[in-house]
Amino acid sequence: MSGARRRTLQGWLQERQYATPYHWRQRPNDEHEYMLRTQVVLELAGIAAPPHGAPARPALLDVGCGDGRFTADAARHARSVGVDVSQRALGHARVLVADARFVACCGAALPFRDAAFDLVTMLDVIEHVPDEHEQQVIDESRRVLRPGGRIVVSTNTDCSARELKHYRHYPIDRFRALFDGFHGLTMVGLVPYFPTLRIWMAMPIVWRLARPRIRRCAPEEAQVVIAAAVKL
Repeated sequence: MSGARRRTLQGWLQERQYATPYHWRQRPNDEHEYMLRTQVVLELAGIAAPPHGAPARPALLDVGCGDGRFTADAARHARSVGVDVSQRALGHARVLVADARFVACCGAALPFRDAAFDLVTMLDVIEHVPDEHEQQVIDESRRVLRPGGRIVVSTNTDCSARELKHYRHYPIDRFRALFDGFHGLTMVGLVPYFPTLRIWMAMPIVWRLARPRIRRCAPEEAQVVIAAAVKL
């Protein structure tokens, strides 16, 4: 399949999902995974439990915010802005999230000044970016991040089940290379589901048996990996 045709297909698949705000209406397994991932992201961002008497809430940019589910959680801890290329997704976000601002744009061309944010999150987004724009998206996130600010990225690893809407699933070494030029890389792995049995995870008996499998793990064993690093 040609690159242009593949981008059209993957864009259509992603836009089709946003016929509803699906991150707000997840099945039990996906919801449990989301809650664990969000807990890890907030911890790595350093805003899960801000120090008593912290001066001002940090400015956070959520790149590829989709329907705003994580942006809403982040807005409890930070002054949050969400960006996405999907007008349909942003339509849901603007209705569902009152405490954040949303901007339609591409992650490879962010309409913000240099060093505008204390935190940048990019959660389950980089796998949707074509190869030729992958580095540009990371560079733009670095540009809008202040020195000493943190970037937090999550994605599927090559241990997870393939999805048509993704351009790639990351080997750990390739994922680690996204943070070249950053400092103090910290990585956390998640086991969110049995890849070959995911369709059965909504069934009550299987859910009770498999729930303990949804947990943190070493990045090398993970199906989803989350990492944070600091801009020098």
